[in-house]
Amino acid sequence: MISLLKPLTRMRHGPWIRGDLLVAGGAAVTLAASAAVAQTAQDRFAVDLSGLGALERAGAALWDLSPLCSAVFAVGALGLLAGLGEPAGRLERLHALMRNGIAILAAAHAALGLVVLGLAVWVAAEGQIGDRDELGFAYSGSDRVVTLVTQLVGWIPLAALLVLVAFVATRSEQADEEPEPDSDASLSEELEALWQDRLAHGPRRERARNLLSRIRALESAGDHEKARELADELRKL
Repeated sequence: MISLLKPLTRMRHGPWIRGDLLVAGGAAVTLAASAAVAQTAQDRFAVDLSGLGALERAGAALWDLSPLCSAVFAVGALGLLAGLGEPAGRLERLHALMRNGIAILAAAHAALGLVVLGLAVWVAAEGQIGDRDELGFAYSGSDRVVTLVTQLVGWIPLAALLVLVAFVATRSEQADEEPEPDSDASLSEELEALWQDRLAHGPRRERARNLLSRIRALESAGDHEKARELADELRKL
């Protein structure tokens, strides 16, 4: 638990920006939608179907499951991904966690959609679940047709969108993990070339030499932000 809270304690203290609001809002929507789907599935499986096999119980519980909550999840996930693509703000430390979470949840919703589609096709073809004489369910032809059509229309494009969301989130995470170019080395090389080409023999060489020495010292100390500020000052000489 402590390790999960560490990113929260190191978040930036700058102003909230649009990207932060999109990330926070998207996370809230996706979590609420996922909780609603889980609760609905739990309620359906809580019905006493002990006389049916595992596949029959799943068919009775899920074949007509509405895609609405997963669609709400997809909207929230798109908003969250849009926020992750914005300039980093106060929630930058949570971006990697958000990408991992949204990829896992999107894949889970897509998998659920495929299961529902498979069960809908199966129940529509069979027309009943279990035995009529004991515990079982029989569905009319109109119920089967309407449910199958609505499930196909609702879940197929939604499952495809959810797979795309999971893919984009995973690709974004991999892009963030790619090593960044050695910007500090590039800065030192740039300033050294500037010193030799323009400042070493000019009237401001002493000022430039002092700035260059301070920049190298700051880089050695790890204060790269201050070093970049002095580098801008050096370029203006």
